Amino acid sequence: MELSEIDKKLIMELEYHFPFSETPFSEIASRLDLKEDEVIKKVKDLIDNEVIKRVGMYVNFRAKGMEGALVAAEIPVENLEKYRKITLGIKELTHNYIRNHPKYNVWFVLKAENKEKLKENVEKILKESEGKDYVILYSKKNLKLSVKYDIIRGVSYSEPEEIHEKIPTAEELGISKELLKDLSYPLQITSRPFKQLAEKYNMRESELIELLKELKEKGVIKDYGATVNGDKVGIKENAMMLLNSDDIESSCYSLAKNLKEATHVVLRESDKKWDYLCYAMIHASNKKIIFEVAKKAVDIAKAKSYMLLFSLENLKPGIVI
Repeated sequence: MELSEIDKKLIMELEYHFPFSETPFSEIASRLDLKEDEVIKKVKDLIDNEVIKRVGMYVNFRAKGMEGALVAAEIPVENLEKYRKITLGIKELTHNYIRNHPKYNVWFVLKAENKEKLKENVEKILKESEGKDYVILYSKKNLKLSVKYDIIRGVSYSEPEEIHEKIPTAEELGISKELLKDLSYPLQITSRPFKQLAEKYNMRESELIELLKELKEKGVIKDYGATVNGDKVGIKENAMMLLNSDDIESSCYSLAKNLKEATHVVLRESDKKWDYLCYAMIHASNKKIIFEVAKKAVDIAKAKSYMLLFSLENLKPGIVI
């Protein structure tokens, strides 16, 4: 799909300025001097052509009472297809990539109700796919999650977010886990995308909108708006940056607050010896831009050393949970 200038403007509005409103597409239409039905049709076309993965939000797994981890795994090349087929059926497994690490060629994110179950599930996956070795890098603090692509400049970009030291659970918020689960799904592309969900939970649309604002302020929901397929808008390269420093927690916080090109910044911990515990994701139209951003990241984090692991293949494309 060849994108027109108005398509690009619409995508940027959907990514960066999707309103908390009962009629968000009407508001966007007014900004772009279009009619609401034109905007809705264009958004549906962009989804049908896989330019936009979804319009919605990410619900923090901690609010659901879960644990998460990045797993570095050594899977023999001859077993990669077997591994891929196994993991396609695991909905808690996301961000599943082959990367250019000298030993651990597969990197994936997995969630479970606790660390013990998470480790058990990792061991099961590795056993079934005849993997050789792995390292579990538990999420200690999610410092930034904002997958926004500046399709004009050709690089991921977003302003720093407030860092929440603790994410409240559904119970602490006084809302149901089922509601949080429903919020994880894509919004309907209609004039009133929140209407059906509000009715399901006996709420007015305005009440649901106010709740969403509160959840965003508390870090329960992130990445509100459109999730874009980078390949379709020229953002064809991505790299995971692993950093090591003398004060890794301080370095990681600095990265989250100052590296606007990072989509994810996560402070991790492991039960194995592993020196690289701050992780950032960078997306761009070419590797040159990623290398330039990586140099900036090293300065910000005062890193002693780092690794830049480029994505070679996405083993579970289209996942946006």
